[in-house]
Formats: sequence, structure tokens, C-alpha cells
Amino acid sequence: MIEMLSPTPADSLPTTANVDETLANSSGVPGDSQATAAGPNEVPASPVEDRRIKSWGLPPAPWLAMVAVSTVLAFSYASNLSFLVDVWNRDPNYSHGFLVVPVSLVILWRRWIEGPPITLRPSLWGWVGLIGVLVVRAICYERGSEWSETATLLPLIACLTATVGGWVLLKRIWPAIAFLVFLFPLPQGINSLLSQPLQRLATVGSCILLKLTGLWVVAEGNVILVGSEPLEVAAACNGLSMLMCLAATVAAMTFLVPMALWKRVVLLASIIPVALISNILRIAATAWCYHLLGASTGAHLAHDAAGWLMMPVALVLVGLELALLSWLVVTEEEIPGNHSDHFSRIHARTI
Repeated sequence: MIEMLSPTPADSLPTTANVDETLANSSGVPGDSQATAAGPNEVPASPVEDRRIKSWGLPPAPWLAMVAVSTVLAFSYASNLSFLVDVWNRDPNYSHGFLVVPVSLVILWRRWIEGPPITLRPSLWGWVGLIGVLVVRAICYERGSEWSETATLLPLIACLTATVGGWVLLKRIWPAIAFLVFLFPLPQGINSLLSQPLQRLATVGSCILLKLTGLWVVAEGNVILVGSEPLEVAAACNGLSMLMCLAATVAAMTFLVPMALWKRVVLLASIIPVALISNILRIAATAWCYHLLGASTGAHLAHDAAGWLMMPVALVLVGLELALLSWLVVTEEEIPGNHSDHFSRIHARTI
């Protein structure tokens, strides 16, 4: 038998007002139902879209002006960029320059997605700083200082950032801009000032290490006598050239790897000692090859191989330093089940 369905009363059917009220109550937002519910032809924006709209809500005119200014500035700095590329190609000590921009973009991406949403507020002070940077660049160009002229590229990018989004944007992405300092080689004045002291420290430290490992050597100036064979610690072997590459690597690590601020400071302060220790190990290894294989074979095999191993050895030393710091001091998050004690914030192991 087929039962006939009785028609539903009109008063039991859901009306538009009831649907709107239900949507308003489900959203948890008090107020008028017409203000909270979307129209029939509208799609409500998701929270992610709202953040993007809030962060990038600039009219198109400033963006077009900024693109035009950036294009003109990039064209005017073409010769300076060509100078940097030539240094990276010609000098192997600065070949890491090709990786600086990609790493800087990674730092920029991490800083952008990990922070809270911001509202871009263009600043007129950015334009003032931009004009000042261009004036300084003109002065450097007239004085024939190519390195100083090229170095104005860094404050130029900072001023462009402030022009686009104001100080709030500059505060957010400053690590990515600061990392671009590794694009530039060391100026000749710093090379001349630090070359001789580092060369002397490398010679003295290598002699001490060689004597501790059982190989008696004598230092005459910057020449190490391995038996009767002289091993010269030349100016190119002072470790200064590797310093920038190691500094770039450690700086990228401090920006990308989550760690406490004091650990970042300690790692950055240890760049010069780590570079010096790596150079001493390289010279000591070369001296042992001189002693075991002879001067001719040691010069051809050990010198180049030890030079290639300098950076891996330095990275291993940095990793050991970070592990030692993490072992000596344990932060509150690393101590399980102890949140009430005042000493759970910082726990120092005693040796």
C-alpha cells in the first residue's frame, strides 16, 4: 500500500529570515543577520584572504611608480652588478656571491610567513633616504671609488623597502636585506689592515699545533721550516678570504634555524676564531704531508685538498659549538614536566 505524504504546513518551512538567523548564530558573531551573512551572489572571504588583502592593500598607482623607479635604478646599477659578478667569477674566495640572493629570498619568505599580518604604509622618508643614497653614490663615482659606489646598493634596497611599506615592512624583512652584505668583497683597506696579523697568528698557531702533535718545526717570520723544507704561509693563506664565506653561512644559519638570541650572538662572534682554527688545521695538515710525502708531492696534493676541506671543517666546528651551547644551557621548552620552578627557565649543567 502506498501512503500519501501530507503536505508540509507553510509555517513549518524555513524562511529566509530563519536561515539568516541560523547563519549568524553559527558564526558566533552577534549583531544584525544581514550584516553577517553573505549575499546570494557573494562568496565570503576566508581569513587567509583577509590577511592578504590587509597586507597588500595598496592602490595600483604606488606599485606602478615603484616598479618604474626600481627598473630605472636597476639599469643605472648595471655596471656595479657586472663588477660583482666579475669578482665572483674571478676570485674563488667570493664565489659564494651567486648564492647570496637565493638565500636572501628564502629568509624573506620565512620572515613574511612566520610573522603576524601587517599593513603596508608607504613612507615619504623612504624617498628622502633614496635621494640621499643617490647623492652619496654620485660622490663616490666622482672620486673613482668603485667599491663604495657599489656598496650603496644595500641602503638603496632598504630605502625602497621603506618607500613601499614603511618602517613596519622594513622591520619585518631587515634580515633578508642585511644578508645581502655578503654580495660584496672585502675592501682593499680591510684586507691590508688584517692580512698581516692573521697571517702571523696562522703561522704561530700552526707551529704550536705541529709541536703538540709530535712534529718539530721552526718558524722564521711567516715561513715554517719542516725539517729542511720551507713551508711559506703566504698572504693568501691567512684565512681572511674564507672569512666572508663562513660568515655568510653562519649568518644564514642564525636567520633560518630557530634559536635563542644569545646563541645567535655567540655564533656570529665566533666566526673569526672558527675561521682561524680551520686555517691552522689546514696549514698543519699541509706540513705533515710535507714531512711524510716530501715537499713536491705535499705541495701538489695536500695544499689544494686541505684548502677544499677548510669550509667543511669550519661548518663541523660551528655545529659542534651549537651542540655544546645547547648541552650547557637548556631553555624552559626543553625541560619536560617542570614549569612551576623558577629555575626551569634556564638550567645550567655543572661540569
